[in-house]
Amino acid sequence: MQRELFPSAIGLPLMAEYLELFQTDVLGQFLNPKKRLFWGYLVTAFLISFFWLYLLRRHNVKQALKTIFSARVWLSRSSKLDVVCFLTNRVFFLALRPMLITQIAVATVLYHFLHYQNFFPLGFFSETPYWMAALLFTTCFFLLDDFARFAVHFALHKIPLLWEFHKFHHSAETLTPLTVTRAHPVEGLIFTLRSASVQGVTIAIFLFLFGQQLNLLTILGVNVFVILFHGLGSNLRHSHITIQYPRAIERIFMSPAQHHLHHSSDIQHFDKNFGVALSVWDRMAGSFLHSTQTPFTFGIGPETRDYTKTIGHMYLLPFVRAVKIIWSWVNAKKMVFGNHSPMSKRDTIEEFKETREC
Repeated sequence: MQRELFPSAIGLPLMAEYLELFQTDVLGQFLNPKKRLFWGYLVTAFLISFFWLYLLRRHNVKQALKTIFSARVWLSRSSKLDVVCFLTNRVFFLALRPMLITQIAVATVLYHFLHYQNFFPLGFFSETPYWMAALLFTTCFFLLDDFARFAVHFALHKIPLLWEFHKFHHSAETLTPLTVTRAHPVEGLIFTLRSASVQGVTIAIFLFLFGQQLNLLTILGVNVFVILFHGLGSNLRHSHITIQYPRAIERIFMSPAQHHLHHSSDIQHFDKNFGVALSVWDRMAGSFLHSTQTPFTFGIGPETRDYTKTIGHMYLLPFVRAVKIIWSWVNAKKMVFGNHSPMSKRDTIEEFKETREC
């Protein structure tokens, strides 16, 4: 009898420990100012939305609040799936966290590698004033990080294999701040690697060139650009409040309304506005589009229903589709990066046309 109880005696504390870690991780998404869902950023997003509707859209207080807290959005099936995905992904990454590569590992390897190059000696810019080194490091980090986000996002749309997993995110038919966490674990791993790589490379290069004076410009320990980006309404990128910037500003910074176009199921909006904070990358890549007040729907067209039948479909169907793509590549002995298969965007467009003709 004692032998049967012994495993349970060990298992229960272990389970309790994981539950505590899970609770801390979930709450940390709302209590940590380094996270987009930090309660302070949600409050500023609410205030921006309210004053946008009240002052610019001429809503009265009741109308503005009713629009912001619309039950049609917050209690929709899509929003409920966002919650399930958020909690499921927290469990997944909590389990994988010990195995994930960190920015420290990347920085350490690159830092040592830099000692073998002859272009710049160690501490080449070590005499640079502290404030200038901090400003350069913070700015370069922001630009490299934002470009890397754009590049990975671009690849998620253009490479058929990755697009199948990114559909997980684009299957949302209503947008709320929690939709940002609606990402397939495969995509989550890709972005985790991106983050570790960008941070590690930036830290290694600046530490090698500028020495120990390396530091970020921060507010309460958080990168000043992170504070500005999230504090000025990054959560409105995934929301039903269509906030536009003047066209001149949209050519530099990505407005929430521009990101809404990125989620549109309308053919003319496909593969547009991949940028996060800056829209200049899209202008360079030819994927830039100004925001519009014309109504449109969110989702991935005819495939939305297939991908969101159940939570199981959302997590497993991308693997099934990915295997089919790989099998087709093996049979054809070549890779085709131009179309999204097995249902490419060309196929989707044709299906849209047939639907409209009917």
